[in-house]
Amino acid sequence: MNNSDNFSVTVIGVGNMGSAIVRGMIRRGEFTKEHIIICDLDEKKVEKLVVDLGVKYASSARKAVEKSDFLILAAKPQSFPGLLSEISQFVNTNQTIMSIAAGVTTASIEETIGKQVPVIRVMPNLPALIGKGISVYCRGSYSTDKDINRAKTVLLSVGKIIEAPETLLDPVTALSGTGPAYIFHTMEAMIQSGIEMGIDREIAVDLVLQTVLGSAELAMKSKRNISSLREDVTSKGGTTEAAISYLTKKKYFETVINAILEAKNRSKELGEG
Repeated sequence: MNNSDNFSVTVIGVGNMGSAIVRGMIRRGEFTKEHIIICDLDEKKVEKLVVDLGVKYASSARKAVEKSDFLILAAKPQSFPGLLSEISQFVNTNQTIMSIAAGVTTASIEETIGKQVPVIRVMPNLPALIGKGISVYCRGSYSTDKDINRAKTVLLSVGKIIEAPETLLDPVTALSGTGPAYIFHTMEAMIQSGIEMGIDREIAVDLVLQTVLGSAELAMKSKRNISSLREDVTSKGGTTEAAISYLTKKKYFETVINAILEAKNRSKELGEG
């Protein structure tokens, strides 16, 4: 995909994910700095992107909306009702809204805006910061193929993209949206175990980082399923079997599943306000 129709983008909210999208669009070369407007209540975040990338900025959400073809709403779910109320009278049906707020449905955005504005809901994840994320998107009631193509042009700048029905966006939020935190949490425990066994912290970090990176790349390149790869490492009577047996006894597998289900439920709660 490319910005063949030369559309402009406004990003409201330039925290981790909003700024990742802005940087990705510039890095990939599909958008020039003149095509991008940013807006955030945190002036320091705005200033950093303006200085680093030369993008334009708007002093208010109203001004940001009025100047753009494609609106990316990257505010926190808790502040979404206020943001939508603030911009609703200034949005027109020729614009496209892309929301990355967890739990906030396309129907709720359409209802608050009160117009037949194309809405696309997206759940990206943190590796978007280095262009290695994965974003899952769904269409609202008024989204056309043109709107979707514009969204793809933006999202491909931060990683892979998948389309899914909206009923899966809360589960996706729990699995891949929140997923990096589960990986990081596990990595923290692995690093700490290394330290407690007498390994220098810097070495423990290197060991864990390369182990996770290599395991992920092996899983992606292999045609075999994850379970069979895990079994390859688990020799009968060996060290891996001892560790896996302990995790099984402690119901590690079930605990991870239940934690992800909790995240899914929370995503749904956020959407319900």
